[in-house]
Amino acid sequence: MKFIFLILFFKISLCLISSANQKKNIIFILAEREYQTEQTLPKFAKQYLTKQFVVKFCHAPQEGPQRNLLSNPSFIAKAHLLVVSVRRRAFKEETMNLIREHVSSAKPIIGLRTSSHAFDLKKSPLPNGHQMWTEWDNEIMGGNYNGHHGKNLICTVQKYPNLVSHPIISGIKFPFETPASLYRNSPLPQKSIPLLSGKVKGFPAEPIAWTHQTIFGGKVFYTSLGHVDDFKKPAFQTLLTNAIKWSLRKK
Repeated sequence: MKFIFLILFFKISLCLISSANQKKNIIFILAEREYQTEQTLPKFAKQYLTKQFVVKFCHAPQEGPQRNLLSNPSFIAKAHLLVVSVRRRAFKEETMNLIREHVSSAKPIIGLRTSSHAFDLKKSPLPNGHQMWTEWDNEIMGGNYNGHHGKNLICTVQKYPNLVSHPIISGIKFPFETPASLYRNSPLPQKSIPLLSGKVKGFPAEPIAWTHQTIFGGKVFYTSLGHVDDFKKPAFQTLLTNAIKWSLRKK
């Protein structure tokens, strides 16, 4: 009897250890042509994520008739976290349904830069069998994207006024600068909690990083940062690393 108990105890212990050591899957969806995130995000992941997480990438061509076709969409079904860097694409319905299932399962999402308008083709025709998600920005990202200020305006980034602390901005030295054009997102939806603000000369400050929660209870972090030069800055590297760890932390 004792022998059987020891065997059962040993098997249960192995299962618990295996579960504890299992790395979580971070899936990156890369489909934009302006900010070279198909290069910067894999480099970032290799430096900061691959030791602790399983990292995989889904790509879509930058141009041409295949630009709305995502490679390896099946990866999405196994994601613990989706990191989205997409601009104005409409993937196949099967692919979009996988993203919707991720959202409805209350799994976390991180959106970078153009992902506020990830799945809205605007004036481009919608291919047959493909799908847009025009409410994505407001409902999922928790944003209110309505264009941006001109390029070549240096944006100064500060901690949002009256924000005492948050784990996502821990260890960041303020202020810092970004060459990325300042997105207009004011006012944010009521449920969004702004973390960082950006200011360019001659215009009011705008929220440029915030957290949100979907109607299903999933964590969301979005930032309009993500310019190729942002990835060279310790402040942005820390911001994104903190956001990923915060997203995957149990509530």
